[in-house]
Amino acid sequence: MDLQQLQNFLIIAQEENITHAAEYLHISQPALSRQVKALEAEFGKPLLNRENKRVTLTNDGLLLRRRATEIIKLVNKTNHEMLTDHTTLAGDVLLGVSETDAIRDVGHYVHQLNQRGAQLTLKLRNGDNEAVLNMVNNGLVDLGLYFGKIDHHVFNAVEFSAPDHFGVLMPRNHPLAHKTTLTPNDLRNQPLILYQPALDDHSLQDWFQQDTRELNVTGTFGMYLSAKKLVESGLGIALVFDDLVDYHDTELVCRPITPAITVRPHLIWKKYQLFSGPAQALLDLIQAT
Repeated sequence: MDLQQLQNFLIIAQEENITHAAEYLHISQPALSRQVKALEAEFGKPLLNRENKRVTLTNDGLLLRRRATEIIKLVNKTNHEMLTDHTTLAGDVLLGVSETDAIRDVGHYVHQLNQRGAQLTLKLRNGDNEAVLNMVNNGLVDLGLYFGKIDHHVFNAVEFSAPDHFGVLMPRNHPLAHKTTLTPNDLRNQPLILYQPALDDHSLQDWFQQDTRELNVTGTFGMYLSAKKLVESGLGIALVFDDLVDYHDTELVCRPITPAITVRPHLIWKKYQLFSGPAQALLDLIQAT
């Protein structure tokens, strides 16, 4: 298995047709088919479901597509770092993020460095909370903004001081919308759309003071735009970070909860990680502030 084979496999997965993929890659169809068969022989399992004029990925093919994507991103990142002129503070900082106001803080730090003469570009890699953790763990980003419990055997972390606050997003005409604050008792019998990381770290279980499996959970989410769309669909009401959902000039309202749940995101990175100059400068500034 080599990098070219993996890149070609990704094109096949994209095109869902070996002939079209071969045309895209400007190689012959038999040569591309031989590459796939070589990969299947190496792994000892089929990677493609071969149908009439179409191919789809088997479960193992789906796994290879995910890993191949990660490998190619990591190779590109390595090439960029090796070719960067480290005598000047210029280049990219890759940040894995879900949704948090802390993005504004990181952007502010990068702006400070650029005002001092650096030439940095902050590149965001978006995903849900679990995806951010995996991006950091696999070296696909320099740093990540993460919510939840941190394995300090694997990661270093800096906590941001500005917290995100939970509120309840609901239709303007919902029976609870007239209340100024909402309690666990108000929500226990409601159809709820909940933030998956808060379920995973049991912070919502502590707030409700009961097993969240006993609640009427009609949906979960990792990205807040999705939560807004689900509320608009009528699926339920959602516990969201109130500053992250633009509900103004809509038929939705957001009400605070009591007792309040505040969550502070952490900037995380892999232990013993060797940073590029730009990423190290950003981390040094954040830690010194």
